[in-house]
Amino acid sequence: MKLENKFRRGSVVIAVTAAVIVAVLLLNVGLTAVVSGNLLFSDLTADSAYKLNRETTDLLDQTFESVRAEREATGERAAEVEIIFCSDPDLLKSNRLMRYVYYTARSLAKKYPKVIRVRTVDVWSNPSVVDAYRTNSYSSIYQSNVIVASGSEFRILSLRNFYTYSSDTDTEPWAYSGERIFTRTIMAVTKAEAPICGITVNHGEPFGEEHTDADGNPTYQGLLNTVKGAGFKIQYLNLETQEIPADCRLILVFDPQEDFKSGSYLSGTAGEIGKLDRFLDDANSLMVFVDADTPHLPVFEEFLGYWGIAFERYVDPDDELTVLGNYRVVSARDSVDSENRSVIGAYETAGTGGSVTSSIRASGTAPKVIFPNSMPIVYSSQYLPSSHIPTEEDSTDPYDYGYYYKNGHERSIYNVFRASEAARGTYAEAIRLGGEAINDGEGNPIVDSAGSYQLATVTSESRLIGEGQGYTNVNDATYVCAFGSTAFAGNDLLLTNSYGNTDVLLQILRVVGHEVVGVGLKFEPMYETEIADGYVSQTFKTAWTVVLALIPALTATGLGVWVLVRRRFGH
Repeated sequence: MKLENKFRRGSVVIAVTAAVIVAVLLLNVGLTAVVSGNLLFSDLTADSAYKLNRETTDLLDQTFESVRAEREATGERAAEVEIIFCSDPDLLKSNRLMRYVYYTARSLAKKYPKVIRVRTVDVWSNPSVVDAYRTNSYSSIYQSNVIVASGSEFRILSLRNFYTYSSDTDTEPWAYSGERIFTRTIMAVTKAEAPICGITVNHGEPFGEEHTDADGNPTYQGLLNTVKGAGFKIQYLNLETQEIPADCRLILVFDPQEDFKSGSYLSGTAGEIGKLDRFLDDANSLMVFVDADTPHLPVFEEFLGYWGIAFERYVDPDDELTVLGNYRVVSARDSVDSENRSVIGAYETAGTGGSVTSSIRASGTAPKVIFPNSMPIVYSSQYLPSSHIPTEEDSTDPYDYGYYYKNGHERSIYNVFRASEAARGTYAEAIRLGGEAINDGEGNPIVDSAGSYQLATVTSESRLIGEGQGYTNVNDATYVCAFGSTAFAGNDLLLTNSYGNTDVLLQILRVVGHEVVGVGLKFEPMYETEIADGYVSQTFKTAWTVVLALIPALTATGLGVWVLVRRRFGH
């Protein structure tokens, strides 16, 4: 009988202990789910520094109401916004800069639970989950990317987009602009207000009905897909007869065969160059693609010279104004074709030129980028060659750039990709249009053996504009990018997964074609005191950890004491 009572009591203790442990585990799981969701999601930081501002909610209220009314009138489905983070939540929380962005998105989802949903996916372990947001099946989406989507409209943002830096070369931000970026991006995808990329077509550029393949597809289908994938609508422009649309943010000049027309003070016409000049004055951007077969374009190249861009051409030794041909980059060791003319570009890793590809390089091994039939780019004579030397205050890697200041315009040109050094067999050969090599009359080829030529550059003109309450400034830059190879953007390279041309072009398009939406939101300065794991304070987390760890121990101890007491007194 006594043995039976002991057995019964022991069974009760085991059952109660097991029940308590299970209850604690379920409580842990339940609380984790609740806190990970939006029910108990609260900003517990000092002064609620990172809660949503009133300006943000007012703008989004107006946006969602306006979109709802428009869609109700047409019978369309109400707008829904999905914010997709491309890495695991634990990884997001462990990275200080990603964590701010993640918790801002969750705050938005809590405020607008019927409209905004936040989702996390791991693009490394399951890359196909974001296939719908790739420009083509070979473009990459990285763990640091954030996708904001509504219906068929989407934008892909990099981590750097959410922060404000004192200069393009800074690696540490001085302010957080997550609310501003999320707000303007949500406004863009819900209203489908994609900016325009104007592609010039009146200088012999390879676009239009006559430029198609055997299947009737555009010769540069990959380029057009990539431009659209970067969030642009495409509009072909005849700059001679058309004005540039007000919502155009980027103009693309691709493989021009005829020169641009300048304006005339006597006739009062701006001309094509005058239109481009005004366009860039409004903080818009320009991208130019040429190659070793591009004819000399004196007017257009003079204009590009004010943006630091010149092309290395072969001139008459007795008359530098007479162009006899072009140079073409050749690399014996760093090329992917038998003729050594499809050159592998070397990434610039510092300065503004390095910053435009930083997200690609930060993702791991940077993919090879190929520049076939490339004409070398050099700094124009208006620019002063300069170098950045690391100091104690700025330990950024050394890099070369060109500098220009005149009439209130301050511009700098940076390398984005270069050819390898002469030590690796890189040189430039002089050729006539069409590719025939030029010799010195005795059968010897004419070459420039300097090596390390610029294959792609970016020029920026920074301008600070007041924002918010007057104590914040925004660096609203104009960018002009030049590529020395048109085949860089050919279908053979953009529609293949062998090289990184698509990723690089996408990234540069997203950088230079920034959407301009007059949101007027404040920036949040980056305080010295770091937020402890986002919106859940460390004290709060520690307290819950201690409580939940003590409950099983105290319960088991209490039950043990109860059993001993009962045994001691014969119960």
